[in-house]
Amino acid sequence: MEFTVYGHEVISGSNIGMHFFATLALSEAAASDYREAFRLMDPAGEPLGRLGIYEFVLRMPEITTMIDLLNSPESLLRTCLISRKRVGFADG
Repeated sequence: MEFTVYGHEVISGSNIGMHFFATLALSEAAASDYREAFRLMDPAGEPLGRLGIYEFVLRMPEITTMIDLLNSPESLLRTCLISRKRVGFADG
């Protein structure tokens, strides 16, 4: 079984710490909220840059694969990923 989720970067140009959501609209809104919260915390700080918003198509893991993943350092995302494409940016 395949499913699609959307995620936005929390560090411009990096996969580290992506935030995931069920829909593109939720991801876009969350990225905007994240940018605004970041500005409020540090108004004089460096700008975040463009945060990419991505569509991820993933496959549901089999139970044996899930057990292996829980017992290893492998990433669930990397193991279940079918495709990933940038679908937009959150600018600010």
